[in-house]
Amino acid sequence: MNRELEIVEQLILGQDPLHRGQALHTPKDPALDQARAHYYQQLKRVSKQHAAEPAQPSQPARCGQNRAGERWSIAEDNRLSALWETSATVTSAELADKLGRSRTAILARLVKQGYFADQASAMQADDQRLEQAGQPAWWATQPKPAMPATTSATPPRPPAHTTQGSGPIDIPNAGKAWSASDDARLRANWHDPASPNCASIAQSMGRSRAAIIARLVRIGEFPDRDAVRAADRERGSNLGQDD
Repeated sequence: MNRELEIVEQLILGQDPLHRGQALHTPKDPALDQARAHYYQQLKRVSKQHAAEPAQPSQPARCGQNRAGERWSIAEDNRLSALWETSATVTSAELADKLGRSRTAILARLVKQGYFADQASAMQADDQRLEQAGQPAWWATQPKPAMPATTSATPPRPPAHTTQGSGPIDIPNAGKAWSASDDARLRANWHDPASPNCASIAQSMGRSRAAIIARLVRIGEFPDRDAVRAADRERGSNLGQDD
């Protein structure tokens, strides 16, 4: 991983990683430079995490390996997000097989990451994907499972349709994959001179505030969610909520 960090750093500096001292002759693109820098920061975070973890005598993780009860790593969270977002047909069963987790754990983590407001909406979205693939709904026929316990002190999120203040909160796009146009709209909203906060952007896009925060990190606007929250607070968010 140190070698990969070195290569990315050379690319950021505009140098050819295979021929030290020679400049790259690629067109200048601010968006590409930002993407490289964001990837570099993420890679450093994962590298530090792995360096801090004690060496495990077991074999490297592979598809189908049982990881039940193990703590989710940053790399595993990123992989889950990427798999869920890049395919509108991938289901919890496939993700469970790839990541070595239970289907219930997969949905619980998607809720934790802000893709869904609660367990019920995650199950419904998963069944919809199964039906689109020509398979029978699975969660509708199962007893409601208990979500895995977490050590987080984060208060439970409101359901996708609930009431707060004077009217209902609707999250019609919860769990839906983000398109290129969605990302472009999110960038435009965030950089709007009116400076809307994450809660107002979430309402206008039919997403949860947590999903907006997570997506701002994924598209390279911020290095991590804490940075998004700090920027959001600076904009004078009056909701008194935190992810």
